[in-house]
Order: sequence, then structure tokens, then C-alpha cells
Amino acid sequence: MFLQHKPIPGYWYSNLSGQLIQVRAIVLVSGHNNRIIVEDIHGKRQSVDMESWRAMDLVLHSPVGDNLRDDAAGDSGD
Repeated sequence: MFLQHKPIPGYWYSNLSGQLIQVRAIVLVSGHNNRIIVEDIHGKRQSVDMESWRAMDLVLHSPVGDNLRDDAAGDSGD
């Protein structure tokens, strides 16, 4: 079993077979995680509850990549 990670919007996770999914949003009701909206690399979105999230055996793959791309674009070698 993998380490359990909290779902973090914008972060990518991978499962046992190497498939990538990204947390798109967390729907909160009364301050509790109610549903987690995830999207696979092909753009298919689904909503899962926290129990299903834990059962997916995911590991953190990478943090948000937008900051990395912005840093690379800003590095013009001046």
C-alpha cells in the first residue's frame, strides 16, 4: 500500500499502473471533504469520495507545473 496523500488541487498523482490523474477541485460541505474532482491525462473527469480516493493507492507525482513553466520562460539567459 502506498502512503496516503491528501488530495491537493492542481497536483498530479500516479497509481500502481503509472496512470496519471490530477486533482481539479475539492467540493466542501460544512468544512468537510465531500467529493474530489479528478481528471486523467485524456481530460476525462470524475467525482470520487474520500474513501474511494484512499482506495486508489495514489502517490504524489509532481506539484503544480505552471510555476515551473513560468520560471523557464522567464529565464532568457540575460
